[in-house]
Amino acid sequence: MSHPVLVIGAGLSGLYASSLLAQAGQRVMLVEARDRVGGRVLSQAPAGSAHRVDLGPSWFWPAMNPRMKRLIAELGLASFPQHSRGAAVVEGQDGKVYKHQSTWEQSPSSYRVAGGMQALTEALEAQLGDKVHVQANTRVHAMKLRPHAVELSLEDARGPWQQLASQVIVTIPPRLMAQDISLEPTWPERFIDDMRATPTWMAGQAKFVAVYPKAFWREAGLSGDGMSHRGPMSEIHDASDASGQVAALFGFVGATPSYRAGVGNDALQQHALAQLVRLFGAEAAKPLWTSLQDWAQEPLTAAKEDQRPLSYHPMYDVGQVPPPWEQRLWLAGTERSPNYGGYLEGALEAAELAVQGLLESLKTRPPRAQATVPAVGELQ
Repeated sequence: MSHPVLVIGAGLSGLYASSLLAQAGQRVMLVEARDRVGGRVLSQAPAGSAHRVDLGPSWFWPAMNPRMKRLIAELGLASFPQHSRGAAVVEGQDGKVYKHQSTWEQSPSSYRVAGGMQALTEALEAQLGDKVHVQANTRVHAMKLRPHAVELSLEDARGPWQQLASQVIVTIPPRLMAQDISLEPTWPERFIDDMRATPTWMAGQAKFVAVYPKAFWREAGLSGDGMSHRGPMSEIHDASDASGQVAALFGFVGATPSYRAGVGNDALQQHALAQLVRLFGAEAAKPLWTSLQDWAQEPLTAAKEDQRPLSYHPMYDVGQVPPPWEQRLWLAGTERSPNYGGYLEGALEAAELAVQGLLESLKTRPPRAQATVPAVGELQ
């Protein structure tokens, strides 16, 4: 079976691009270096719990994210508004905690997906069908431009192998593309510099979650929202399920990646729990389960340039490829979204733009250039 289009990266953007291509009648190979799909979308739960807490992206905004709203509905997933009723707490540098009787309600309202945001990527994977072959645990080391195809050098547990593809969509962060994938012919330095200068969204962040038997903070009139100038978490929110029966809090760790690496995960989790006790009371000291996800320590997310966390929201653009690669290679991922960069909506927008360009190029290409390419293993 041939796979004339190859998509690199099975995060939300890669999964969505593969789905759109399959709907358009294309056969696709979706290559993922991890042993799972989803990329930066990751939801976990303690054993026996049906509610998963997001360790990656948590929210979407239906009022300004039309693609996310439509896709969630099409996949039959449920969503619910972020809990924000009750007072918020603020911790000063001196350790004093102040209570604000009203919390910081977002406008438009932020929503979460029932079952965690990973339910979205799992549902997308489930409906890909037989036109998409998902190749996990596979790294892409190089891409070489051929007269009528792109030759890719890949490696999995069996060892290195090659694959031809008539088209390639790259959805991994630009910095990882520049760092990890060799290109022939070599791209001009300005293109490589642009990729290296494009920050990877979320790569400098770490998230801590704690699951509890009940939402005791709600019983005390607190929303679960918190801000801190002391840390280790700088921003905290309620991460319970829609009913509140499965209770959880999560926070963004404000300390730098180098500090987090030096302290270590176990000690950092203890510091985070101590902070929750300061903000929400003694019951916070006895969670059923905790987890810490440090994205800066994930080599399949963060490049070496990402060890300095972002202090602002970057303006991203679609990205360019040099002329020899035009009509063969397309760029997607949330860092390639011109309007929603850094958001889940951006991952979808960039995938749509890449697939639209790819399909338009196939309409105008001479028949010889659309020849079927060898399937997996035929070049070995």
